Amino acid sequence: MEKKMDLRIVKTYTALTVALESLLLEKPLQEITVSEICEKAMIRRATFYKHFGDKNELFAFILKEM
Repeated sequence: MEKKMDLRIVKTYTALTVALESLLLEKPLQEITVSEICEKAMIRRATFYKHFGDKNELFAFILKEM
């Protein structure tokens, strides 16, 4: 039986995904900072780092989910 993910986590992941996808339309991943992702997603950096080690982990997560 698959464990259901907390709705807050789902919202955080969704916000981060949308933010990174939006930023990728403007510039390459190497030029995007975690601060920019967090600002666009309206989450704190501490929250980002609670779930992902860096922007590359977030990018890998997004690719895996596709």
